Amino acid sequence: MEHLTKQQIILLTLLVSFVTSIATGIVTVSLINQAPAGTTNTIERVIEGTVAQALPSSNLAAVGQSGSLASTLTLATETIKKSTVQIEEYGVADSVSGLGVIINSRGTVMTDKSNVAGLNSPAIVYSDGTSYRAAVVESQLNGDLVFLDPLISAQQASSTSFTPVSIASFPKLGETAASLGGTGMNALGIGIVDEIVTSGASSTPFAVSATIDSSKTLPGSPLFDISGNFIGLRTSSLYAASSTQFYLAAPVREAFPK
Repeated sequence: MEHLTKQQIILLTLLVSFVTSIATGIVTVSLINQAPAGTTNTIERVIEGTVAQALPSSNLAAVGQSGSLASTLTLATETIKKSTVQIEEYGVADSVSGLGVIINSRGTVMTDKSNVAGLNSPAIVYSDGTSYRAAVVESQLNGDLVFLDPLISAQQASSTSFTPVSIASFPKLGETAASLGGTGMNALGIGIVDEIVTSGASSTPFAVSATIDSSKTLPGSPLFDISGNFIGLRTSSLYAASSTQFYLAAPVREAFPK
């Protein structure tokens, strides 16, 4: 060693460190492979939970595709899809203007007013592909919302079933939430609730903000929790005011058409 130069000593140290790292990795992998299944699952859950906490935004979708979070969100998305509809011009293909959600067993839809503003004859396309012309009912809840009633005969009503959303209670800060977007309901935004929005002197929340990419939403896009419960709806005014705000359903659910 005394005959080595400083540069040679540094290179030798790096070589020893490199070899030691490789040996440590080999030993660790070998021990994990030999560990009982229960121990391995515990380690994987700890790693997944740690990464999930560090990535509370849309990157969550990339965490543990076979893990509990991804599986839960997949089920939640399938649940909300059954209650989500497309709004379009009746009889015109590829004319989707936005989304909406079913709020009662009659198939009544709540959506953003801008989705029907430019339509001569609005129609509702349900998740099973059926399409009905719709009557527009102005909302007394909020100037940005409207309700659409499907124009179906009594015979059609008796043989048709709709799946209304299950409305979530008020969300909490830090809660995981997701939105459904895309004209084909093919865009999923994932994030956390990062703001509860109140109005003036009122302490009752009327909207929430979530860390979701604005490109993943449309006017009428639903925000939902990891159980598939409907939290709120994206409206055009909130769309302009904030790229991530959703109008809450919980405060006004009693005013929905029955």
